[in-house]
This record gives sequence, structure tokens and C-alpha cells, in this order.
Amino acid sequence: MSTTLITPTAETSLPAFNGQLNLKDACTWSLTQMKAFMLDLIDSPSTYGVDENAIGEMRRLRTDIFDLCENGSKYLSEASHPQSISRKVNPNHSKDTSYFLLDSMTYRGTLYWCCYDLLGRFLSVFSPAPEGATQNNFYLPLTIMYAQWCIKMAPYSPWTYACVWAEEEGQQSRFHLGGSFAGYRNPEGQSNYWIEILRKARFDVLRDERIDTANITMFDSTYLTRGTNIVPFGNCAETYPLVHILRNHNPSEEVYGLALKRKDLSQDTYNHQEALQALVGPCVNCERVITAWGGKVENFTENIPEKSTAPSSKVQDPAAGGLKPASESNIALPVHAKRPIPADGADQPGVKRTRGPTPVIPLKPPAHLEKKNKEK
Repeated sequence: MSTTLITPTAETSLPAFNGQLNLKDACTWSLTQMKAFMLDLIDSPSTYGVDENAIGEMRRLRTDIFDLCENGSKYLSEASHPQSISRKVNPNHSKDTSYFLLDSMTYRGTLYWCCYDLLGRFLSVFSPAPEGATQNNFYLPLTIMYAQWCIKMAPYSPWTYACVWAEEEGQQSRFHLGGSFAGYRNPEGQSNYWIEILRKARFDVLRDERIDTANITMFDSTYLTRGTNIVPFGNCAETYPLVHILRNHNPSEEVYGLALKRKDLSQDTYNHQEALQALVGPCVNCERVITAWGGKVENFTENIPEKSTAPSSKVQDPAAGGLKPASESNIALPVHAKRPIPADGADQPGVKRTRGPTPVIPLKPPAHLEKKNKEK
């Protein structure tokens, strides 16, 4: 494995896109600067190491991303409930059905509908990682940059971000970025029908024959909130990255990954120590998917440093719980940081600039789906 041990002093990062994108500088960019970069990349693909045959897909992606950014045409398509989800009004909606229907778009056989996942694709599939890329010098700062961009694109950005990459001897590594379930607003008074549709769509992105063989269903999860409600499969930031990198990886490739929490990041900057403290290991849902697709869970937990017990200057995450340091507990806590257990309704905290009703987040399966799963 080419990944080197992370230390707080190792802060040099490699540029992306053929040496043209300084990741730390790009963390400070405004939405206008981000859009300008995407336009320039399409106008001058050879400068950025992009195959000209991919320009058509990149143009389409750019348009879909811009339209779903805050104040974009698709973002505002239903003015009373603006959101970063491609949607249309259900002509047959009633009190027992969703007001919205998903209006997804397909890229190389995979469905997308949210600007954050579309951005992850744009930044991932058209240019390989630079030679010598490691978790410390490339994938971690890249994921921080992606998180900073998502936060500026629209309200209700993801709470967790992930990068998965495949290494093969003699080849430049390929990678993919992704964010956790986010970007939606539930129509007022609409129960959870709209969110049920979105959660089901996220799970369907994951689902294949091996997932079925492993008996993984959307709500067949032991990942629970502090209120003991289920966090369904497909919720995690690793969803799209695992689909694109691990699911069909070559036997000669070794697949690795990282994930980090937004709460530990300062806005408009890259701070290496903060980046290290933001790292978390995969949740139990992700571990099951990684195993089902022939991955090694340990490749997703390497190089996560032991967390400092020093008081944090950050606002306490309502999802993190109030665990005592290991020295004050009779429980032998793991050295590596685990995914924090979310509090009920805390999966996606509010973001400044949000307007309108706060989305309702169902963390228990709907009664009809719960009954169906039990019958299975």
C-alpha cells in the first residue's frame, strides 16, 4: 500500500487535475470561483488532463450541478419548497402520497438527483489521482475541499463526506467522492412520503445481486441512533464512492477509503490538524457493504489517529453523544474513531442560509415497510 502514516506535521498536498488545482487554495473559493473553474476545465480539457471525449458528459454534469445549486432553475422549480433535489410535482398527490416525485438523471448507468453527488462525480471520474497520491497528501485535502464546496453550493449540505480510491501497481489511482443523504426539504404537512422516496432511491443505488445475497435490505440495519431508531442503508457518504470504486474493482486493485465529519471543520480553510480530528471509521452498515463486495474493512480504518481528549473549541455535535474518555470508563474503547451515533433527527443539522421549514427526517422505517421486512 502506498498510503503513508498520517502525522500532524505532514501537510504537503499534491494538486489535482494535472497539477492545475491547488486543493488548499480551492478550499477558500466562493461559489463563483468554483463555477469558473468548472467552466474553464471544460473549455481547456487538455490543460487539466481531461480526455476531450468526456467533455459532453462534463457539460451535462456542469449544467445539472448549476441548476441544483442555491437559486438555480431546478433548485427553485417549486418555489415554496426549494431544494437541491431534482424533482417534479406528483400530479396525483394526496394526503396519502408524496407531493414530489423524483426526477433523476442517469450517468453511465447510475442514477443521480442531488447536486452534492453530482459534484462528487464531476471532481472524480475525469482525471486520475496524481502519481504518488496518498491519503495524507491528496485524498484527505481533496475530501476537505469537496466538503467546503458542498457547504457553499446550497443549504442542507451533507453532514459526512467520503473518498474511496483504488490502487494498482504501475497505474494512477482512481477515486470517487461522496456525501451523506442531504439536500432535501419535506413539503410542509407531508408526513415522510417524500423522504421515503429519496431513501429508497439511495438504497437502490447500492443494491445488486451481492447485496441481496448478503441479505441486506434498506432497514436491515444495526446502526441505530441514540433513540434506537434505524439508520437505513444508503444513508452514508460512502454510498456512491463504494458503488463506483469497490463494487466492480479489479482483482489487482486494492481499495481504500476515508470519511470525515463536517462538524470538525472550519469554513473556507484547510487545517491539517482539524482534518485529522474529523476522520471517522466506517459505520456497521458500510462495513457490511464493503464485505459483501469483497473489500477489506481494515483498509477503511487505517491511519485514523487516536482522538485527543483535549476540550474542543467547536460546538458539540448533538449526534456524538457524551462519551467519557477511556481513562474515566470501565469500557475499553477502540483507538480509532468510530462513526458518531446520531441523535434522533440530528442526521442533518440546519445550515446557515436555510429558509423555510426544517426537513423531517424519518429514522424508523414506515410501518408498511417494517411489516414487509419482518415477513421476509
